[in-house]
Amino acid sequence: MKRLTLLLPLLALAAAPARAEYPATNAPLPGVAWRQADFAAELYRHAAEASGPDENTVVSPWGAASVFALLQTGAHGETAREIASVLQLGDGGNPAPDAVAATFEKSRAALLRAAGEDVKIELADSLLIRPGFKPEPDFLTRAEHSFGAAVRIAENDGRGPGFPDSLLSEDPLAELAVADSVHLKARWSEEFLKSGTSNRVFRAPGGNVEVPFLHSVRNLAELYDAPECCALRLRYRFSPLEMLVLLPSPSNTVADVEAKLGGPWLDGLLSREWYGKATIAMPKFDIRSEHDLKSLFSAAGMSGAFDEWDADFGGIAPGIHLSAAVQKTAVSVDEEGTTAMATTSALGRPMGILRKEPREFIADRPFLFLIRESRIGLVLFLGKVCTPAASHADSADGAKEPAP
Repeated sequence: MKRLTLLLPLLALAAAPARAEYPATNAPLPGVAWRQADFAAELYRHAAEASGPDENTVVSPWGAASVFALLQTGAHGETAREIASVLQLGDGGNPAPDAVAATFEKSRAALLRAAGEDVKIELADSLLIRPGFKPEPDFLTRAEHSFGAAVRIAENDGRGPGFPDSLLSEDPLAELAVADSVHLKARWSEEFLKSGTSNRVFRAPGGNVEVPFLHSVRNLAELYDAPECCALRLRYRFSPLEMLVLLPSPSNTVADVEAKLGGPWLDGLLSREWYGKATIAMPKFDIRSEHDLKSLFSAAGMSGAFDEWDADFGGIAPGIHLSAAVQKTAVSVDEEGTTAMATTSALGRPMGILRKEPREFIADRPFLFLIRESRIGLVLFLGKVCTPAASHADSADGAKEPAP
């Protein structure tokens, strides 16, 4: 039985959101309906459960989905149905491979259009093939044209331009590896000045810790209220990408917000906007996670694809199954962003009700965050900060504002 191995190394370096207007749309993606926010929430919940309630956690729903959707287009029967169901593609049936490919082709294009001078996005997918292994031509065509995957022949020893060492350690006998890499480096539309960064207490599950906090007073802050939490929207410069910071209300916990996560809940939250002057404080953080997607997806109901006898990837090659699936993700947030230009660019918000009473958004306890493409609601990263990482837990004294 041949083996197929997955590796999803994902890196997000997020530093700042923008304020140019990109109206939201609920227009369906072509090909097949995709409840991507629901899939993102479910993947995150499984990852958070595996990590533990008091641990930092981050996943890339887009990275995981793009790889498994590609594999779904080469699966048959119950294997294809299980993958589609876990990814929340279609209406519970078995969507056609070309429809799935069309959906992800448009999603990928939307993400790439969100890039610009101040928002760098790299989506790098690749198929690594052992010499002599011959996938079906239709599968390779979809991989290259719809998913943007580069097809490479691995070296016989699995080194150099071939299989990464991390893949070999998972399965040295793998014939085919599918790798996905997402790199994000973005600047806020309205920066947090380094001169405003100072240490304050974060109420972590294991006890209070003193860490550097970003501070800002904004005349047009965007806050959204739900019974479970208050959300802060931070936009990236001249891009439809944004970060939402979900801070549980005083009477709720992170677990309460996690239980509500999903597309309809997010839509409802973002319909309750508040615009006005607000004092904002949130910690700098640098969190990293590694997840065994084989166990997470099996728990979600996709066990057949990993079974040597039940898996059916006949649209890729006969007799293969998934032997391993690993995702590595990192997200870092700090002050970096624009300087004087940010305030000017913040003047373009005509809608909503401006309130005179100032508010505070002080993220001094565990919170959730997500980074998404706002026009189609596609979630790139979703995570939880329980304890801001040690790499940022140094003194903020003497910090200087970046030069213009």
